[in-house]
Amino acid sequence: MRSVVLCLAVCAIAVMAEKPAKPLRTKDGPILPRREFLEIVGAAQKPLLADFYWLQSIQQVGRANTDTEYRDVFFYADLATDLDPKFRYVYEWGAITTPVNLGRDEWANTDLSSRLLSKGLVEFPDDRRFLFQLAYNKMTYDRDYKTAADQLMKLSKYPETPPYLLQLATRLYAQAGSIDMGLQLAQMLRDGAEDDESRAFYEHRIKELLRERLLTQIDEAVAAYQRDRGERPKAVPVLVRAGYLRAMPVDPLEGQFFIDRQGRARSTSGIYRLEMFDQTKKDELREDIAAGGIQFDLPEEMP
Repeated sequence: MRSVVLCLAVCAIAVMAEKPAKPLRTKDGPILPRREFLEIVGAAQKPLLADFYWLQSIQQVGRANTDTEYRDVFFYADLATDLDPKFRYVYEWGAITTPVNLGRDEWANTDLSSRLLSKGLVEFPDDRRFLFQLAYNKMTYDRDYKTAADQLMKLSKYPETPPYLLQLATRLYAQAGSIDMGLQLAQMLRDGAEDDESRAFYEHRIKELLRERLLTQIDEAVAAYQRDRGERPKAVPVLVRAGYLRAMPVDPLEGQFFIDRQGRARSTSGIYRLEMFDQTKKDELREDIAAGGIQFDLPEEMP
C-alpha cells in the first residue's frame, strides 16, 4: 500500500509540478515543522510524511547549486529518518549527496554526511555500506585516520570482506600515529595468515611500521633542532652528534635514513612514507631527488 501511495505521489508531482520552488529558509536551513508536531498531528500518516520529506530531499538536490543549498538536503533527510527511522535508503542518499567539493580538495557539509551515517548505524548497526562510507568520510574529508581505521576494523569482521581493508587499516593507524595499534593488527594478521604470500605481506608491513616509528622520531628530532637552532639539520648524523637522537637509527628494511628538502625524514628502503596517497607530496619528493637534495653523511665541516 505504501509503495502505491508513493508512486501516485511521484506521478502527481511529475504531471502537475513545474520547477520546484526554493523553500523558505533561515540562515541555518529550510523552515521545517518540528518532528514532535508532526508526530502528534500526523501520527497515523508518519510513513507518508517520511516519504514526502524524502521527495523534498530529492527535489533539493535537483535545485541545489551552492554548498548551502546542498546542506539543506541533510535537513530533509534528517526529518524523514526522524519520522521513519527504518527508512534505510534516505540515510545513504543524504550522506552521499550532502558533501560538496569546493575545489582544491576542500569540501563542505561533510560533518552532516557523517551525522546521517552515524544516525543510520544506530538503526542498522551491521550495515556494511554505512560502515564503509563513514570510514571513507573520516579518511578523506576529516583526515581522522584512527577513526577511519577503527571503522574498517569493524567492517573486517564480516564474512567476504576484501582483505585489502585490513591492509589499509594498518596504513591508517600508522598515519594517525597509532603505530602500536598498527603493529598489533599486522602481527595478528601475519600469525593468522593461511598462505605464504599473505604472511610475507604482513611481515613486510610490520617492518614498514617499525621504520615509520623511527621516521617519526627523526621528524620530532628535526623539529626540535630547528626550533632550538633556527635551521634544519642537513643529515641524520647531525641529530645524533647534537644529542637530539640517542644513536643512529637502524632501518629494519636495511635502508639509509635521510632528511629531504622539506625537512621530513625518509629512507632509501622506501622513500614514500606509510601514509595516504598525496600527489603534491610525491611531486615535491621527486623534485627533491632530481635536485640532489639528499645527504646521508655528516657535512664536512662537522667535527
